[in-house]
Amino acid sequence: MSLQDEMKEYAMDHAVPVMMDEGQEFLISKIKEHKCKSFLEIGTAIAKTSIMVASLDKDMRVVTIERNPDMIEQAKINIDKADCSDQIHLIEGDALEVENPQGPFDCIFIDAAKAQYIRFFEKYCPLLSDNGIIITDNMEFHGLVKHPENTKNRNTRQLVLKIQKYHDYLEQLADYQTEFYSIGDGIALTRRKS
Repeated sequence: MSLQDEMKEYAMDHAVPVMMDEGQEFLISKIKEHKCKSFLEIGTAIAKTSIMVASLDKDMRVVTIERNPDMIEQAKINIDKADCSDQIHLIEGDALEVENPQGPFDCIFIDAAKAQYIRFFEKYCPLLSDNGIIITDNMEFHGLVKHPENTKNRNTRQLVLKIQKYHDYLEQLADYQTEFYSIGDGIALTRRKS
């Protein structure tokens, strides 16, 4: 069994939210298309995405941020198994509180606490390289962003409203343009306006 399959199985067994396969394929295709050489990930989980990105190119610089101690522990195990510890720098702590890593980054990937997406964007967008891309996952959140009436759970409804607010925020940014894709769990791709 490959390490990617092993991580996918671990994620299923331990209810770890990892990116859907179609979403991950899209992310990888955009990283290749934009010739990205540096990748910042907000929300490591078990490092499945970081490892996949690092494996694209031995010169790829990956920085990933995670606050959950259990995830950090599992991420370190996986990064070691993948033999990527010299390529992947794992920052332990809350992405809104840690010191910003040394930029710029060709790709910034936002996949952590959905309710904080606007704050993550505002904190990390200054680290984006001139032609870089910001990719945000879970923009449709299991179809609930388009159909919030399908949840009776108040917390989920609040979360869905925050994702909707982030969607509107991205659309209204003066210096950036965003395309939305119904791939995986919904993806936003944002770049600076030229």
